[in-house]
Amino acid sequence: MLEGEIIRFYRERAKMTQAQLGEGICTTTHVSKIERGKTAYSPDIINLFSRRLNIDVQKEIDTLRDLDHHLDQWHTAIIMEQIPLVKKIKNELEQITFIQSSKYAVHYHLLTARYHILLKEHNIAFNILHKIQELDQDLSPYEKNLYLHVQGIYYIENKIYYSHEKPIEFLKEIDLNIYRNKEYYYHLSIAYHLIDSKVMAYSYGEKALDFFKESNNYSRAIDAESLMLLQLSSDPFCNFNELIERYQSLIQATDSLRLKNKKGLLLNNLGYEYFYRKEYKLAKSCYKEALLLVDKANPMYLLRLYNYIDTSLEGNLSKKSLLLKQINEGLTLATQYNQLHYSTLFKLLKLKAEGTTDKYYGFIEKQAFPQFSSRKHILFMKRFGKQLYDYYVETNQHIKAIEISNMI
Repeated sequence: MLEGEIIRFYRERAKMTQAQLGEGICTTTHVSKIERGKTAYSPDIINLFSRRLNIDVQKEIDTLRDLDHHLDQWHTAIIMEQIPLVKKIKNELEQITFIQSSKYAVHYHLLTARYHILLKEHNIAFNILHKIQELDQDLSPYEKNLYLHVQGIYYIENKIYYSHEKPIEFLKEIDLNIYRNKEYYYHLSIAYHLIDSKVMAYSYGEKALDFFKESNNYSRAIDAESLMLLQLSSDPFCNFNELIERYQSLIQATDSLRLKNKKGLLLNNLGYEYFYRKEYKLAKSCYKEALLLVDKANPMYLLRLYNYIDTSLEGNLSKKSLLLKQINEGLTLATQYNQLHYSTLFKLLKLKAEGTTDKYYGFIEKQAFPQFSSRKHILFMKRFGKQLYDYYVETNQHIKAIEISNMI
């Protein structure tokens, strides 16, 4: 019974023994049975306990009974990315002292981890998830699926630090019949995108798009559609002009909804489409605009700076002195933020800009490709693996060429 749980929580919080609580009211044994819900009791006893503990038990019961609904509201606000509402509900939940010891504690902590991921506070989220992992056998079926989802999101958000196969390991285990949160389709789409499974990524992206539209979540619908567009890049039957029009339509939508961050992501993706087709001037323009929409303290800045310099270098669109200055900026920031992934990418750019061919391919062979391969960074494995293959063929290193071709 809820009354017993509440009495026990506040008794322990007050550092009272059962004997102290029951003194002059009932026996210690009776207190124990009330707390464990093992006996009937009169309202008068609960009122006496309440006065001794200085609490309103009925108010606590009403709050607890509404807690499930309150947590669902918080989860929905997180999915909608309504940051002010998310923070407001979090503050309200933190006022419920009993939540930490209630049957909703794990649900609350999982959503708290999700909250910190939303705010890019990944270290806090990691610590929460690590603690919950130790409780694995005690999770309810719903909590188990929520845990899998939040873990998958964590590894997506931290993909530069972990294997790109990590998110799918968690997300594919979710049972939607139990979980019923169709937002997970979006993260499953990203997970398949990370391992270069384009058909599956597109399929789940389409399901996510339907869900976001049905729930009037227009901001996230933009995310889902932009993810779908990425899967069409290498499709030989894709009409490129139509693809560009879809990107431009989404970019206009971000302007209307004042979604600066999503506009930056779309411009970055559009830049990739032009880069992939060797339209370097158009790619550079997109990357430059995307770069202006993100703060230097955001890790996304490093990605966009890398793309901007890479395009300038490939298209011979900037002076060597300017390129090296921008590359050194990237290296400094990557070191400052302990970003090994980007540090490696900027070192590659520097060696290429300096024209040191043997050092460039030596660095790919000894450091860059093994690093990308160990973390299953498919895009960079393919790109730099292909460069290494061509270099081996040109320099008559045929055994190495065969070995690398089997890895990409």
